[in-house]
Amino acid sequence: MTFSEPQNTTEYNQIFASADVAIVYLTATWCGPCRAIAPIFSRLANENPEIAFIKVDVDKCHDLPLASSVTGVPTFVAFRTKVEVDRKAGASPAAIEGLIKLLK
Repeated sequence: MTFSEPQNTTEYNQIFASADVAIVYLTATWCGPCRAIAPIFSRLANENPEIAFIKVDVDKCHDLPLASSVTGVPTFVAFRTKVEVDRKAGASPAAIEGLIKLLK
């Protein structure tokens, strides 16, 4: 599994259900730092196909930020067997790489 970009909460739930390990990237089209980190997230997804990288637009999946207590974007949340193991806020490539190391 690698990069996915669900268009609604139903798609997100289907993708997330099939992932043993995942990094969920909560983003918004109007967010400048989100746009800046997006290509790096995609590259890291290609380099780490054993992890599900799920890019979620908070304006398309309105209930997900509330359900996961996310108050700002970009936020990256790492999951192992559907349980959150860590999260990082902000557009930091090093933070995403740290989450990848945590999941391997």
